[in-house]
Amino acid sequence: MAGLSFWPYHHVHIVNELSDPKAVLLVHCKSKDDDLGVHYVTVDNEYTWRFKPDVIKETMYWCYLAYNNRHVAFEAYNKADPQREYQFHSFWNVTDEAVFQESRNEDGVTWENILPHPWKPGSR
Repeated sequence: MAGLSFWPYHHVHIVNELSDPKAVLLVHCKSKDDDLGVHYVTVDNEYTWRFKPDVIKETMYWCYLAYNNRHVAFEAYNKADPQREYQFHSFWNVTDEAVFQESRNEDGVTWENILPHPWKPGSR
């Protein structure tokens, strides 16, 4: 979403850190206005996008991830969340155990590894 904004770009990174070198991660992210489509990410690679949060409307993105008969869905970005409002890079590190968020400010300084989202068995 390329909303009218004086805010800097926000970058979201979905990073495949699964232990199986052949694991291919399905990534499907979208907002209310933009469906970013389905992407397949191999190990040690990432899917990334950037956007400017809208000054007037809420900006929110959700992601659905799946691999090897496991899945997880989560809110990848929400401008209304005060913990995430001033983050410029959100790294979602996908591991065998869960998906973890690592947030960085515009200087690249990591804040913390937060918001674990454990895998659920089966597909949607």
